[in-house]
Amino acid sequence: MLGRFVKKFPTSTKRMGKMAETDYEAVRNLLGRYARAVDLRDFETVGNCFTEDAIASYSGLTIPQGRENVVNHIKGVIRTVHSQHFNYAMTIDVDGDQARTLSYSIAVLIQEDGGGYQSLARGLTYTDKLRKTNGRWQIYNRLHTADWQWVLPAYMNPGGMWEVDPKDAQTSTIFRSVFDK
Repeated sequence: MLGRFVKKFPTSTKRMGKMAETDYEAVRNLLGRYARAVDLRDFETVGNCFTEDAIASYSGLTIPQGRENVVNHIKGVIRTVHSQHFNYAMTIDVDGDQARTLSYSIAVLIQEDGGGYQSLARGLTYTDKLRKTNGRWQIYNRLHTADWQWVLPAYMNPGGMWEVDPKDAQTSTIFRSVFDK
């Protein structure tokens, strides 16, 4: 029975050697590319995610109109040692060459704190309006809202979660908490 189902619905949408990308997937990939570019400090890619005339508001701060101004604001992330953005629970509504998205994200920002580090985790909501121009989706209106945050100690390069004892095959792993450091 399963074999017939798989044959009816191909697992690939290849066309001319490239995977066809729906508008929905293109928008989702754009949002993922933005988050990854922020974390890599790749501000050229961040800029490519926005239209030249983009407007944005980040946590109540209205950024002057224009891609360059939006990117300059985002460059503030360089004040942190490390960041990771996790996007989830996206709704994407595409209508021709326009789209609206609502997505939740958790941003973890690692900052120096005296002789150690602290992690600032923020629950974010992104409400975006996008436009497709010349086959490429970009954000032209972004509302970034910080919904909650917490601050905890952070341990950089904590190593593995367990240690291996190669002489003992029966108990070859011993759990070690990262907090034991």
